[in-house]
Amino acid sequence: MGLFTKKYTDSEILQAILNGKDEKVLGALYKEVLPLVVGYVTKNQGSVDEAKDIFQDAVIRFYKSVKTGVFQEKCSISTFIFGISRNLWINYTKQKSRMVSDDEIQFAQDSANLEEDLVSEEKVNVVNKLLEMLGDPCQQLLRYTVYDGLSMRKVVALMGFSSEDVAKTYNYRCKQKMLKLVKERPEVMLLFER
Repeated sequence: MGLFTKKYTDSEILQAILNGKDEKVLGALYKEVLPLVVGYVTKNQGSVDEAKDIFQDAVIRFYKSVKTGVFQEKCSISTFIFGISRNLWINYTKQKSRMVSDDEIQFAQDSANLEEDLVSEEKVNVVNKLLEMLGDPCQQLLRYTVYDGLSMRKVVALMGFSSEDVAKTYNYRCKQKMLKLVKERPEVMLLFER
């Protein structure tokens, strides 16, 4: 499950944008995702107006990525837009020389450094390609735990593991395989060091 219950499915949103009939679906995204971004930004030393600006930039980036064919339906649209918003806010606070420590930033999901890398819009496509290289079980497991932030209990139910401990072990191994793929590719390492 994504960050909110949608009025439109992700496929309907994408089709509406591609067909130029996006007014209603974009309005729905504003109604559904903007409050999440406002909540995040205001909890992290920002104002409502700053949150609205950040959200607008994130939606524009999402819209362009759909129109140019860059966005692939491999994570939920809500997670994607929220992730871009969060990344833009972190960059904005750094540029404004605010002293925002990692402790003050309240991350929506707790998936170590890998999750933070997934948030960056320019890295999403690279990560998706690496996920495909992992194969279906790892790919699906990491999508559930990193993109969607599902609990291990839900992962067990969805993927049929025998226990949460087995799911945690498998999740750890999949993350290690992903990190190995990243480390084996100098061009990807450079992208992740930015």
